[in-house]
Amino acid sequence: MIVEKDLIKTVIYASKKAGEILLKHFGRSLEVEGKGLRDIVTNADIESEDFLKDFLFREFPEIGFYGEEKGGNLEGLIWMVDPLDGTKNFFRGLDVFAVSIALLDGKKPIFGVIHIPTKNLTVWGAEGMGSYANDRKLELDEGDGLENSFLATGFPHGNPELVDPYIETLREILKRAMGVRRMGSAAYDLAMVAYGLFDGFWEFGLKPWDTAAGAIIVKEAGAVLSDIYGGEWDIFSQTILVAKRKLHAEMVEIFRSIS
Repeated sequence: MIVEKDLIKTVIYASKKAGEILLKHFGRSLEVEGKGLRDIVTNADIESEDFLKDFLFREFPEIGFYGEEKGGNLEGLIWMVDPLDGTKNFFRGLDVFAVSIALLDGKKPIFGVIHIPTKNLTVWGAEGMGSYANDRKLELDEGDGLENSFLATGFPHGNPELVDPYIETLREILKRAMGVRRMGSAAYDLAMVAYGLFDGFWEFGLKPWDTAAGAIIVKEAGAVLSDIYGGEWDIFSQTILVAKRKLHAEMVEIFRSIS
């Protein structure tokens, strides 16, 4: 499928309207329920997802839908949506969270939008079209070595079996990197790699809705996308690594050495 400009404009608009829903709830009393191991869902997540599902079905009835909170169809051409990535941050009043919308064709991301409401920033990318932050084209350079690199990561808090292997990677990167930050939203982290704030990002145990939009955005911005060992990545991969080219090669070498 060729991603057309009208579709891009419409989905960016939808991401911003979903962001407005989140801001309406942010800092206010929320209805919260447990969801899986040490995970939560709020009424803001649900309202955002319901809006996006209704809006996208109305505008693009031929495209299926899969949302983090209520599921859906995974076959063919679909929207993969995380209506609020960074729910725990949101619940606690930490202003790092995002709306993530990806278009998948045969489970492959071909277009993605990440809207960060508290920054009024929308980062998007489409296959063969490049990536943009609002109207600015994003083009990453080759990067530098670890000692001059500023990285993002995430903890596999919902996957206890992944904690030990993850800590091994973190230990080796902390010895070498200029800085490492844990923001609490993979969509935010991926958008910020494309934006140029972070030079790279890695994490274990993410879900397809966490990474689908960000993957195509960072790839189109010029970052290298793989699993942490340099292998091919897809939306079901257990690990993800995105980084500027020179940094990516160095990180892969380190991760392979400790596997």
